[in-house]
Amino acid sequence: MDPNGGSSSAGAADGASDPAAARRRHSKKPKYSRFTQQELPACKPILTPGWVISSFIFVGIIFIPIGLASLFASERVVEIVHRYDKDCVPASYRNDMLAYIQSNETNKTCTRTFLVPKQMKSPVYIYYQLDNFYQNHRRYVKSRSDKQLRSRASENDTSSCDPEDVTANKSAIVPCGLIAWSLFNDTYGFSVNNTLLGVSKKNIAWKSDQQHKFGSDVYPKNFQSGGLIGGAKLNSSIPLSQQVDLIVWMRTAALPTFRKLYGKIEVDLEANSELTVVIENNYNTYSFGGKKKLVLSTTSWIGGKNDFLGIAYITLGGLSLFLAISFLLIYIIKPRPLGDPTFLSWNRNPAGHFN
Repeated sequence: MDPNGGSSSAGAADGASDPAAARRRHSKKPKYSRFTQQELPACKPILTPGWVISSFIFVGIIFIPIGLASLFASERVVEIVHRYDKDCVPASYRNDMLAYIQSNETNKTCTRTFLVPKQMKSPVYIYYQLDNFYQNHRRYVKSRSDKQLRSRASENDTSSCDPEDVTANKSAIVPCGLIAWSLFNDTYGFSVNNTLLGVSKKNIAWKSDQQHKFGSDVYPKNFQSGGLIGGAKLNSSIPLSQQVDLIVWMRTAALPTFRKLYGKIEVDLEANSELTVVIENNYNTYSFGGKKKLVLSTTSWIGGKNDFLGIAYITLGGLSLFLAISFLLIYIIKPRPLGDPTFLSWNRNPAGHFN
């Protein structure tokens, strides 16, 4: 019995007989919320013609000077790009360049001479550029052991380095993997007007890589000791944290055409001076149709030579000014009151019919 004298079964029956109450109890509809109903305070600016035109003018005024400054800085960069993979092959091997690069008996030394077009202030950065070399290939990128590179205790961690993981007698290769195995091994020597120039390797690798990714207690072991040599050899008495050429190479490129820093010339190169480069053409790009280029470049506040950034800023700034002028002319020639209801479709066609 109900304490108030009523019947509990009667109350249950009343509830069961009220379908609206039952729906409310079992409804899965979420509770009302200003957040879910998008009724929270918000900034809803009204885009008046004045605001739109002013915004486009502001963007144009800001972007065009930035673009001009970037383009001017890029034009001040002096860059020498020289492709040598074909020119450094003797005429007798021009029809079979792969045989030339794979032979141990051919002379790989090549001398190239060219004039410095403008004064190149130090430091002059030396890059090697490879074309059609896919360092971003999935199997290639995964063929390394970061644990092994960091610590001597993980020397035998070569599970991800196949096929360059262990030697024939099952000894671990350090550093293992295809990336290290294919280390670039062309070398360059420079002279200006018969005066030798030194090539500095200082600070060409990221300091964070040297300190955290390549261990100071990890030394090369069994590297390039197999029958098939992929690239450069490493000095087994120097720890990996000091092998800067390897560290630069191990930071894989995202695109098939890339440049990597080889070194720096820390003296000025005067305009019209004769620069002689002695190249050891050892790296095999002939088997996959690749190209090799030597690049010498100065830098500016935006980095190396790159006209794209300046052109992009100028293009966007010019487009913004063009739109601002167009909207201004339309607003002057054919003005329209803001929020004029006569432009609504049901006011232009009161009967609800479109012509």
